[in-house]
Amino acid sequence: MRPQIIAHRGASAYEKENTLMAFEKAIALGADMIEFDVRLTRDKVLIIYHDPTLRNYPIRKLTYGEILSVDPDVPTLASALEVCQGRIRLDVEIKVMRCEKEIVKLLLAAYQPDQFVVTSFYPIVLQRVKKKCPDITTGFLFGDVTVDVCKSLRCSANSVRKRVRKMKADFIAPDWQLLDSKLLSKVVTELPIWLWTVNEAEVMSQVISDPRIHGIITDKPDLGMDIRQQHVSAFHERDRLACDRTVTG
Repeated sequence: MRPQIIAHRGASAYEKENTLMAFEKAIALGADMIEFDVRLTRDKVLIIYHDPTLRNYPIRKLTYGEILSVDPDVPTLASALEVCQGRIRLDVEIKVMRCEKEIVKLLLAAYQPDQFVVTSFYPIVLQRVKKKCPDITTGFLFGDVTVDVCKSLRCSANSVRKRVRKMKADFIAPDWQLLDSKLLSKVVTELPIWLWTVNEAEVMSQVISDPRIHGIITDKPDLGMDIRQQHVSAFHERDRLACDRTVTG
């Protein structure tokens, strides 16, 4: 069923983001997928954490033990996979470079390639993931910074398209507020779109029927599932009425 409803950092509207509790909540609510962020600690532990710093100190300069002493809810990638394996598909955002090999190894030990996707703002990360395993679906994250960089480099739409093709991304994942961006519309001519982060019912209702949209990332997966079901029900009702008019006509 399209679009997929992806729980942003777990069901983060209801539980602390990027925690096992948020992942369990997303599973309980029936989300199609869970999205989470992966970083690397100083002692080479892959953890689930969004921000580059903890109390203004870089994650990359902290050991996992030091992180737990401040925030005991930060899970490792291994523990997240253990909780999610066989229960829900994953959208894994790689936040840092040079740990793609280790991440892919862990993912493939727990999941088949068609049961997860990998996303990143870094084209080189996606290229390395594809090189490691071409069957993994990858998505290029597209935000305000992406637009600013393209403008500062005076990149034409054609040159951006070439870069997207080079990284072999399977879909584009933009901030929903950039959906009507001129640059995005020129770049995305054939690739599916996964939007982040859609939390308002009005916006959700607008984008859920857009044929370009294949995934919606939201803090409220229950809202997404409800609106999608309403859309499906309305579609079936219109189809039924059209069939009735044909028969009676």
